[in-house]
Parts: sequence; C-alpha cells; structure tokens
Amino acid sequence: MTVERILLAFLKHQKDQNHDYEEAVNLLEKTVDHDGYLETDGGTFKDFVRPDSGSHPGVDEDLCRRLGAQLAELGDLFEREKLIKQELVESLVNQILDNSLTEDRFKVAVESSLSKIPAGIEQEKASLVIAMLLTSKIGKSIPSLLQSYFTTAVSFIQDNYNAYVEGLAEER
Repeated sequence: MTVERILLAFLKHQKDQNHDYEEAVNLLEKTVDHDGYLETDGGTFKDFVRPDSGSHPGVDEDLCRRLGAQLAELGDLFEREKLIKQELVESLVNQILDNSLTEDRFKVAVESSLSKIPAGIEQEKASLVIAMLLTSKIGKSIPSLLQSYFTTAVSFIQDNYNAYVEGLAEER
C-alpha cells in the first residue's frame, strides 16, 4: 500500500467535484503506476507491507481505496464544519505559484486548522485529513496545480504521518 494510492482515493471521494478537478484527478490516477508509484518524476516512495503479505511488498488496492474513502468521509465532516478557511487555501496556492511553499509552511497551515477540530478526533488523524483536504482544495482552486503538488503532498504525509498511516493499514 502507498500513500499515493490513499491520497488518490481521498481525492476521488471528495464531494462537489468540478469537471476540471475531476479531469485532473483522473490524469493523476493515470500517472500512478500499478505499484502505486508516481511515474512522472521517476521518484519512488516506500511501499507499506501488510502483515499478511509476507516478504513481497505490494499495493493492496482495495485497502487503499477503503482508507482513502474513510479519510474522505472525515474530510467531508471538516468541510461541513468549515475548518479550512478559503484565505488559507489562497495563501497556499499563491505560495505554490511563486515557488515559496515549503514543508514547514505547509505544516503550519495544517496545524492552524487543528484548533477547530471536533472533539473526539485524534489530532494525528485530523492532521492527516487536513493535509489531504488542503491538497484537494488546492486542486479544486487551480486543477492544473494538482499534478505537481501531489508529489509534494505525498512527501509531506510520508515525512510527518507515515507511522500513523501504517497503523491505519494494520488495523484493517
């Protein structure tokens, strides 16, 4: 299983998708190869190995889709609660466009939305969903940015929430 596949499933499950966003997600889906790696830049990321998969790491497509859908449902709740302000999305888009968005700035953006999460939701899960939701909102704002930003978002999730995502996979 890979973060790429989970994030892609999340993006596909987002409600109220506009046509350009859907096309950008479909194009993105075509660039993720059968092992869950992005083909666009030649870079690869670590596979997650499920306990029952033995020594052959691989992508459990169904598990990735289920996790992405589950996280997207929480993202829908966050949307209804209006946890992420449009000004924050616009600021991130501007930083992407002028090449000034850093992982630290993105982390600050994620953390700035945490103060408003509903009670009873783990902070790490909420952070992961907010990072994914920001990715979706960036793609919806300017669909042409989704392809290039996706790699950055995956890297950010890998760097900050890898252990949490692995734990989610093991729970399934």
